[in-house]
Amino acid sequence: MSYFYTPPKKIELSASLAKWSIEAEQCVLVVFGFQRLAEYSNDQHQELLIHLNRLIKKAQALDIEVIEIEEQQSFSKVAQLGELLAEKKQLIVSGMINSPIKQLLQHIISITPQICVVNDAVHVETKSQHLQWIENCVEQGIHHINTSAMIRMLELSAPSSFILSEKGILLSIAEYLEFDILEIDPFQDLRRYGLDSVAMVSLIGLWRANGAHIDFESFGQNCTLSQLLPILRKDC
Repeated sequence: MSYFYTPPKKIELSASLAKWSIEAEQCVLVVFGFQRLAEYSNDQHQELLIHLNRLIKKAQALDIEVIEIEEQQSFSKVAQLGELLAEKKQLIVSGMINSPIKQLLQHIISITPQICVVNDAVHVETKSQHLQWIENCVEQGIHHINTSAMIRMLELSAPSSFILSEKGILLSIAEYLEFDILEIDPFQDLRRYGLDSVAMVSLIGLWRANGAHIDFESFGQNCTLSQLLPILRKDC
């Protein structure tokens, strides 16, 4: 196992030259070696795991397909990835990057040129190799951005029809609560499940950006799924 390092900052990385934009409906998120990364407890890789978890949760909240590929199951999962990329046109790359993965990405470029590496949610052998690999990606036309920028782009590009659909609303709430939506009583106050004011403000911002008419006061007065869904759905 290679040693962990703090993900490089934006200023350390070669600037992306890609000209295409992230479209949530066209994305597939692939996470390489997540289970292996999660097995290690080390202060230096906690930031990496935080970024990966944020990315996965956001993808799930937006109903984006997430493929986790471990070494022992690579063939079947790569085949599944290939099938998805026949329908979608954008691949988001994260997780552990080694020589076989680099070779796989070279093959994927022939299927879709729209590949984006989440540069603070990948781990290469060493930090210097991380920097060099990102530079190589730039030379090949592969896009790269950090986790926060990726999450923002996914939210902005997701269609309002999904964000304000019943499924989209439920998934966005589940993302912040870190609960399976089926575990939430539709008549129970969401604050009892741990929904705090910061999460409420974030959700209000997401919903208002997509055309909903809701503010903090009305959210607070209608803080159950059974109350909230009709309020948000009436703006669809």
